[in-house]
Amino acid sequence: MSLNKKITPEEINERIKKVNGAMAQEGMSLTKDEKQILKNCILGKSTHQKERQKIINYCKGIYG
Repeated sequence: MSLNKKITPEEINERIKKVNGAMAQEGMSLTKDEKQILKNCILGKSTHQKERQKIINYCKGIYG
């Protein structure tokens, strides 16, 4: 995707739908929060690296 191209809400929903479909095949459908995280990444409000680090930090807090 070009950085200059505006992504439409329909394109965002289609991307999330595809990811959710793939996850559902493994019995792990996305939650509302997970869909919002994906949306934020697509829109550039966050990155996959930042979100991954949040999960790692959260798990370290629980499991040491």
